Amino acid sequence: MMDCSDKIKALQKKAGIEIDGVASSKTWLHIYYLLFSSIPYDINVESIIKAIQQKVNVRADGYPWAKTWDALYSLLIDEAEEINVLSDPENEKMLSKMTPEVMPFAKELIYLAARKGIHIRIIDKSIESNFGLSFYVGIFEKNKKGEFAYVDKSPNYAKVAKLGEFIGLTYDNESRVFNSFPKFEIVPAWALKMNDEEVKRELGRRKTENLRLLAIF
Repeated sequence: MMDCSDKIKALQKKAGIEIDGVASSKTWLHIYYLLFSSIPYDINVESIIKAIQQKVNVRADGYPWAKTWDALYSLLIDEAEEINVLSDPENEKMLSKMTPEVMPFAKELIYLAARKGIHIRIIDKSIESNFGLSFYVGIFEKNKKGEFAYVDKSPNYAKVAKLGEFIGLTYDNESRVFNSFPKFEIVPAWALKMNDEEVKRELGRRKTENLRLLAIF
């Protein structure tokens, strides 16, 4: 049986921050970003908690009681996710190569697509691009032999794009023009007011200094 501390640790792991099981203001800020894909206008911790509680449909009183953590864990983690994702050895292999910041998003995208009957795989060609914050996916369907085969054209790609955007990924609409595979990427919250060159420099600095790429310092 998981207690609140275990669920906080799971959420911290998904957010790509220090895993200590303590619900600090930094933890709440990153949980907010996971839910809304943006930085809150009001950075008062109580206000952030209330906004999060409203989002997950629990009593919005600003107090992080057990049902708040239950709802967050159920929405953002979901234990069944682990089983569904790792049932495909190809995805298991690719996920193990991804950066800790991006892997949870890729895993959730695979899981959400599977719930809609769409089987996607992470493509082994791009997970090192953009400092590991980008990845390509392909849709696979079973052929007459019962084997998964790549599908180049399918209306399900549009559905997967919407799922990616729903969980905070940015979908590159141009990727299908120059490439067979659609591309998803994470735009760090701290980069929202930076130009492309500034973002690259900051990502390079964090990579060199072995700092978390998505952390809001």
